[in-house]
Amino acid sequence: MNNRERLKLLFGPYEPPRLRRKDRAFCLYRDCDVVITSWTGARISWPRCRALHHRRGRPAVLVDDELLRAIRTESAEAIKYWFGVGTYTVWSWRKAFGISQWGTEGSRRLHQALSETGAAVLRDKPLSTEQVELRRRRAIKLKLVRYLKPGYHGRWWTKKEKALLGKLTDEIVARRVGRPVNGVRIMRTRLGIPSANDRRRKVGRNRRSPRGITVLSSNPG
Repeated sequence: MNNRERLKLLFGPYEPPRLRRKDRAFCLYRDCDVVITSWTGARISWPRCRALHHRRGRPAVLVDDELLRAIRTESAEAIKYWFGVGTYTVWSWRKAFGISQWGTEGSRRLHQALSETGAAVLRDKPLSTEQVELRRRRAIKLKLVRYLKPGYHGRWWTKKEKALLGKLTDEIVARRVGRPVNGVRIMRTRLGIPSANDRRRKVGRNRRSPRGITVLSSNPG
């Protein structure tokens, strides 16, 4: 995902309120009446405000219904980029309005794209012996086995079970080892073992030529 897609506003445009300096408004984040002090220089310029009862308070961005709509729907990265605020500000807004980390459609979209990108990098990339051992120890330490479903999902393939792969059909192996046919097929393919159907050679049947000579025919299936 490039920066343009990553910072894209999904539900824009967002229209700033028609307010001027010294105008009064109500800030949903501060939950009080405020006075407009200035405007931001962000890509989407927005009014700054100060609470009326706190004359020496530091001005902050006015959160009205329109900005709250963006907070509830857009990703944190998009809000920071377009409205010119920092990570802490977005975190404070979301906390005040009960929005979780992936609680907006924009954040879920960004998270899914990043996950797919990371998965694409690791997909079909074999792990080293050290990485496998590290993951095995971590799984034991965290007791991850409790999340495995009962049945074949929680059993390792033994050497005897693997020895059957390719020698018998996947259906027969599945019945013998108590696993689904698809699971047997996946393991056999992962180990690079051809199926028993590919290995079979039909024994030719004897047939007689027109002159009575016995011929051994074969059909390499």
